[in-house]
Formats: sequence, structure tokens, C-alpha cells
Amino acid sequence: MKDKKSLIILGSSITFLLISSIFFYKYVTMGDEIPIKKITNHKNIQAIIDIKIVKIYTPNDSLDRLVPSDIEIVKEDFASEVKSIFNGIHEQSNYQIRDENGNYYPFMDSDITLLNSYLVGDKLYLNLSSNITKSIQTKEQELLIIYSLVNTYTSLEGINRVKILIDDVEVNRLKWYSLKTFYTKNLDI
Repeated sequence: MKDKKSLIILGSSITFLLISSIFFYKYVTMGDEIPIKKITNHKNIQAIIDIKIVKIYTPNDSLDRLVPSDIEIVKEDFASEVKSIFNGIHEQSNYQIRDENGNYYPFMDSDITLLNSYLVGDKLYLNLSSNITKSIQTKEQELLIIYSLVNTYTSLEGINRVKILIDDVEVNRLKWYSLKTFYTKNLDI
């Protein structure tokens, strides 16, 4: 009985070695022919970014009214989205405006920055840099800038009124229009 068990173990071992040798030989000789499946290509990995479409209002070519257009921004925290929207308005407002003396000025000066913003209930406070007053040359330009911001931000869910601050201070007016009050959407401009 002991010899029978020994023969079975010996036969199993030889069979295992023989099969293993055959697979090893096939693996070594056919290694170049075995297709390698590429799992990850690190050069082409792109981050998945959540994009949001936002309607902004910017001047038309004749600078006499605001027209809506859509821009894409990255979905982020609210403050970052407000900043991205402001930058979108700024980029879309790259017109030259002519004053009464025939001099040309940028419609919305590139030095104008959104310092920060505050959301209180349905009211959005936009804190702009004081150099906005230097860039405004006409009453019409000022009105279009104000309502470009107001109409854009009141198009966002949960915002019904916008107040513009200058360097964190509530000022009486820019040059012609009062900034003491909250502005609401006005699509007739």
C-alpha cells in the first residue's frame, strides 16, 4: 500500500512537472506574440471637470443695448463661480467706446477687478476695484456696465438683487448712477 501511494505521488509530480515545462516553454518562445493589453495611458489622462453653462449679458456691437450669450465655467464653490462669471463678462466686453471728444476707451477696462462677493439671502454684493470709475467715460457706458453685471447675476438661481460696492465701501454713485440701492434684472437695457 505504501508503494502504491508513493507511485501515485511520483506520477502526479512527474505529470505536474511535464505540464509546467510545456507551459513555460510556450511562454518563453511565444512571449513576443502574446498581445499585451494596455490598461492605462498616463499621457492622455484628463481630469474630469464639471462644466456649467451660464447666461451673461454683454453689450452688442453698437454698444446701445445688452445681449445674452452663454459661457462655460467650471462648477466650483459659489465665490469662484461668481469670479469666473465676472471674468467671462470682462472678456466678452472687449469693445472700444468713444466719448464726446472723439477719444476711444475700453468699454470695460482690463484693470477692473472683482475683489470679492457676498451672498446674503437673495442679495449679491459685488465688491469692485475703485479703478472702475476711471474707465467710465459716458453715462450710457456706466448703465451698460451696471446692468451687464446685474442681469447676469440675477439670472443665477437664488439671486434677485445685486448691490455694487467699491473697495468694500457703499458709495453714493459711480459717476452718474446711484449705487445706494439694490438693482434688479432689467432686460430692456
